[in-house]
Amino acid sequence: MAPLPIRIVAVATLFYAMPIFGSPAFDSKGAFAIAVQADDDDDDDDDDDGSSAGDRDDDDDEPPQRIRRTAPPPPPEAAPSELVVLGLDATTRTELERLGYRLLREDSLSGLALLQLPRGVTLDAGLEAVAGLLPSALVAPNSYYRNQASADCVAEICDSWALAGYAPPVGQCLFAPAIGVVDTGVNLEHDMLRNADIRFERVGDVGAAPSGPKHGTAVVALLVGDPDGRVPGMLPAAKLHVADPFVLAGRDERADAYGLYLAIASLVAAEVEVINLSLAGPANLLIERAVLDADAAGIPIVAAVGNDGPRAGPRYPAAYASVVAVTAVDAAGRVYRRAGQGAHVDFAAPGVGISTAASVSGVRVQTGTSFAAPFVTAALAVAKSRRSDATPAELQAALSEISIDLGAPGRDPVFGNGLIQVGSPC
Repeated sequence: MAPLPIRIVAVATLFYAMPIFGSPAFDSKGAFAIAVQADDDDDDDDDDDGSSAGDRDDDDDEPPQRIRRTAPPPPPEAAPSELVVLGLDATTRTELERLGYRLLREDSLSGLALLQLPRGVTLDAGLEAVAGLLPSALVAPNSYYRNQASADCVAEICDSWALAGYAPPVGQCLFAPAIGVVDTGVNLEHDMLRNADIRFERVGDVGAAPSGPKHGTAVVALLVGDPDGRVPGMLPAAKLHVADPFVLAGRDERADAYGLYLAIASLVAAEVEVINLSLAGPANLLIERAVLDADAAGIPIVAAVGNDGPRAGPRYPAAYASVVAVTAVDAAGRVYRRAGQGAHVDFAAPGVGISTAASVSGVRVQTGTSFAAPFVTAALAVAKSRRSDATPAELQAALSEISIDLGAPGRDPVFGNGLIQVGSPC
């Protein structure tokens, strides 16, 4: 008997993040989770009743037809035919061009180059060949990194400041740290950001379609939002340096390793005090080098652990040893259901149902580990103001001592050292 026709429905789930407001419904022995909502996974508009539209016979022997969903293919981890090279000399460049490699972009200040592989050469073969010609250089794939926001399905808006132990300053606060942020575009004309001190720069492939302002505006507003606005920022007087390496490739908003390296390097050169990375992607030698350079300069990097779920492998840069990896929790101290987990998790922070700036105007609720990271960035800036000579590791240890333990006693792979406590900047 011929098989019954089955209607295949492809459902694409887009992940974006949201904010919090209300007092925490847990004690210091409670639990925790770069990420998003702890609610219904189903963000599509179907009826979820297993039925399919169209005419059907009423034969009793006909088995019921069910809609079968196929997940969209995962986005690529890296450009399929590109390599990043740090330390390309003129002689080797000429030899590579003779072999069919093409120089796509080059940053003369850092010595970073982006190469296109010859036709027919695989990524692994290209890595081996270029590394063989340049044993002292750093050669890596041009990996992609994406923001860690998720679609919100949380109705309640809670008091995220109270959850993170943040005490708003009373009266005039002159605390104005220099904070670095790597993110998408930012709507500098937003009513919550018009008076903020923000220096914005696009880096990397500046000729490509620019990123949108949705994610960057939301992250930045959590730090420097108008203190008299609906959702004040935690450090409204901070001097923000925003580097945007993101581009739009169709519907995929992403930063490649070439652009992300330049973004981090530019913030290190600007001598910011802390760097916020609300993004995640694969391990990459070039990005590891950028992270190590920041650590050597005494600049802590905060990164979201990612929204790929508790069973996914570690995501980077958060999983690098010197990076402060942040997971997200809801108002009850429960870990965000899509947050990554593992031994690299350092702190939990509010990241489910967070109120922050919408892309054009007004306020929008966001969820994701992306929105948890700024709370830890603010905490590190406050801690550094009290111990300006402390190393990034010493600052992290100091924050561990005052964090609220969640989940299993002591450090654990879900909440790390516990719920971050920001304190008062003034």
